[in-house]
Amino acid sequence: MKRLAVTFTLILALAVLAGCTTTQPRYQEPEDVDLIQMSFDATAKLIKLSRKPLPIDSMVVVSTFVNVDELGQTASFGRIVSAQIASAFNRAGYRIRAMELPTDLFIREESGMVHLSDETKRVLRANDASALIVGVFAPGRRTAYVSIRMVDIASETVISTADFSVPMGPDAKVLLKPRPTGSSKP
Repeated sequence: MKRLAVTFTLILALAVLAGCTTTQPRYQEPEDVDLIQMSFDATAKLIKLSRKPLPIDSMVVVSTFVNVDELGQTASFGRIVSAQIASAFNRAGYRIRAMELPTDLFIREESGMVHLSDETKRVLRANDASALIVGVFAPGRRTAYVSIRMVDIASETVISTADFSVPMGPDAKVLLKPRPTGSSKP
């Protein structure tokens, strides 16, 4: 009986000690996601949730996406996401014009009203555009955030929005390295 009590006590002590040992969870870098699919899904959302229907075969201008904190700065990330958005619009039946527009697309008047700059309007009219797609991205520590707006050219109002986040996997980190807009270096 004494032997059984000792054995039971040892087993109980081992179980308690095993529960006390902790292993520190190691940080595991996020894996990359299918950025193409995310861009295509965001485009489908822009089209589906638009407050003003955009007729098929309309001209859509897609501007290079810029860093939300530095509107004069983009990265390969902003360029590739805007290119993927353009591809998705094209596949959905829209005519596409991708271009780097001035970073001061919008002007805020003293009254607080926001409107497209004269230069932007001129470029859009010259291209017979119905909608302008603009976007910003914000790199975080573990996630990058993307916010996209579809602007109706005639009324200069936002008619649709889409947002998504991208885990900071190895490819996303490389793509998010900043560089000035207009730079052709990879």
